[in-house]
Formats: sequence, C-alpha cells, structure tokens
Amino acid sequence: MHRDNDMTPRIAIVDGYSTGRLLAPAIHAMGGDTIHIASSPQPPEILQRSSGHGAREALPHDTPEVIARQLRQRGVDAVLAGAESGVLFADELCHHLGLTWNVHRLSAARRDKHLMIEQLRSAGLPVVQQIRSADPAQIYQWATVQQEWPIVIKPVMSTSSEDVFFCHNLEQITIATETIVGKLNYLDVLNTDVLAQTYLDGPIYVVNSVSHRGRHTTSDMWQFDFERTPGKGIRMVQHTLLTPTFDRFDELITYNNRALSALGIDNGPSHTELKLTPDGPSMIETGARLMGATIEEVPFRRSLEFTQVDLTAQALCTPDEFAARQQVQHPDRPMAIVWVHFDTDGRITGTDGLSRLEDIASVVGLYGLPVKGDVVLPSSDTTGQHGFIYLQADNELQVHRDCRRVRRLVREGSLFDLDARKVG
Repeated sequence: MHRDNDMTPRIAIVDGYSTGRLLAPAIHAMGGDTIHIASSPQPPEILQRSSGHGAREALPHDTPEVIARQLRQRGVDAVLAGAESGVLFADELCHHLGLTWNVHRLSAARRDKHLMIEQLRSAGLPVVQQIRSADPAQIYQWATVQQEWPIVIKPVMSTSSEDVFFCHNLEQITIATETIVGKLNYLDVLNTDVLAQTYLDGPIYVVNSVSHRGRHTTSDMWQFDFERTPGKGIRMVQHTLLTPTFDRFDELITYNNRALSALGIDNGPSHTELKLTPDGPSMIETGARLMGATIEEVPFRRSLEFTQVDLTAQALCTPDEFAARQQVQHPDRPMAIVWVHFDTDGRITGTDGLSRLEDIASVVGLYGLPVKGDVVLPSSDTTGQHGFIYLQADNELQVHRDCRRVRRLVREGSLFDLDARKVG
C-alpha cells in the first residue's frame, strides 16, 4: 500500500489522547509516520486535558467511509485506537480499508461490557453473572436469585469507573439506575440501560499486553488496590508492579491471553482488569488500547526494558523483531504508584507538606499533583485527576514499607493545605 520505493510504516491513530498521545512519538522514533484521526468533532471532556496527539498529520472528523478513502490515498498500513473513545471507530476504518487487524464481527464486544462478558462465557472462560436492564425491579428480582450482595451497577459503555454503584437493596438499585440511565457518560455515549453484575471481592489485577498476528505479549502486570467511596464509585489507592514471585502470575497471563483471543484482539495494545476467585481469574473488562491514567516514561524505563507504548511501536514498525521477543516481560526493579485523593472540595493554599516526601527513600517522582490555587474535588472515579506519587527501590519490601508511609500522608491530608471556603 506504500508509494513506490517508500517503505516507511504509516500508522493512523484514532483519538490519540490520554496515554495514547505517547504513541506517535514512539512510532516516529522507530522510523514510522503517523496520522491522527478524531472519532468525534471534539474529544470528550474527560480527554481534553490530554489531547495533544503528536502525529505529523491530522485529519478532521468525518464518516468512516470518507476518512478511509483519505487513508487509502496515503498508504496507511494500520489503524489503532489511542484511547477508549476510538476503539469502535478504528475498527470501522480497518473494515473499510480491508486491513487485517482485530476481528470485526466482535467489535461491539470490545466496548460493550455486557457483550464482552457474554463472549467470554461462550468461550468457556470463568466470568461473573450479570443482567442488562433499565428496570430496577427486574434487576432486584435477578439479584435476589443470585443471593450475593452487594451487586455492582455501572454503565455499559463508559470508562474510568464512572458511576459504579455497590447496591444492597431495591432502593439503592433504583437510585443507581436512575442516576445512570439517560445520562451522557464520560465518553459522550448516552446510557440507555445499566449493567448489573455479581461482586467479586479483593484487589484488581491488571495485565497490559501487546498483540501481533494473534500472539499476545505481556508488557506489565499490576495489583490495583482500591477503596469504595461513600454512595458510589471507587478510587485507586495504589498500583504495584507484579513480578513472577507473585504466586498466580502465570495464571493471570494464561487467562488474559485466552480472553484476548476470544474477543478477537489479534493486534495492538490491550488493558485488562481481572479479579482472582477460588475458581481462578475472572475478567472485569478489557480495553483494546493502552493502559490509561499514567505511564510516566522515566520511572517506567527504570523498571521495564520496554513500556507498553514501546512494544506497540515495535509491533507496528519492526514486526519481525517484535515477534522474536519473549512473550512475557519481567520487571527489572520494583515499582509502585500511590494515587493522591481529597475527601472534600477546596482550594489548595499551600504545598509545603510535599517536603515530607523528601525523607522517604523510595519516592522518585511526583506527577500531575495540584498546585497552589487549584480547586480540588472529592475523588469518586479512576481518572487520576489529582496526580500520582511514584516509588522505586532495589527490593520490594522497601517499596511496600514506603508506600504505607505515603498512603498515610495522603489519607491524613498532610501534603497540601486546603481551604474549603475558597472553592468559588
């Protein structure tokens, strides 16, 4: 598809926002060229703060048919999503261009969380029980049959743990359903119903992968510790990079690889969230895109030879070299990320408390933290709006010990001076 004598890989990135903004520079570094595509006239508000795509050319939003003609003229080799909002549009472009990428007939199951779980169930993988409905009474009747409380209620096609409710009775189910149905979610998709699922206890485990021609390579794996917030929502407390010393390391990877194949993810990055049950791993959801929130290059490169972004660029630009790599990347150095949260509204009036982190040996970087004058809100999702504290050391024990200290400072509100009277 290239012009004569031009072997430069040409990659189209749909919605190169969030961590997807790192794709174009990585592809350029590998000798490729990039074109940015917008799946909508403007990015969803949640993605606007990180919408610098970095591509060498950008095409304005249009129909998949029109954009596919433009991409064909430019000799594009691959189209992939940079953010969750671009997954379906990227699939449509691949279909119109006749590109072999991810299985087109399963496209909806890579975004619709109900279809996703049912597709895995049909493939014989352990998954939660679920129902999709806009009727609280129907959901309650289903829940009473399950006899497992709480149940989780959430939007079917949202992101960042938006509007996640943990319900114990009909009243809570009704509040959750009425809150979600009829609302435009974070990705500007209208919620017409909700997804109710049985709740799986314990931390979230994450497997980040890059696939190439149906072969899945694990980039990195994490334990995500979270806490429920009052009323609704969850917020992340800590991400811990896992090593093969974790006793169920291989089990998570095996399940994830089977799940990716079942969902038709043959190429490109993916970000899978799972729970561990007595019967084995069970998927919460996966996204056919990079891990969001934070992939800070400097600390990541101290722990991993290649980031998920690096591996994606390699698979696109030097596929033979990528195919020769081991299918699981093992970390070189322990790393963890502590999330910064606030419990009340307020305006930041001072940041002197951050100096307390200087005495904690494992703290290696502060990213996205608020500054004096910023207004902050209570955290009830996983957007990472208040920033991250990175920790690294030569041994896991040191990282775990220091994480406890950092988390205590965050929980006590010791890092920032906050004036709740100065929000307006």
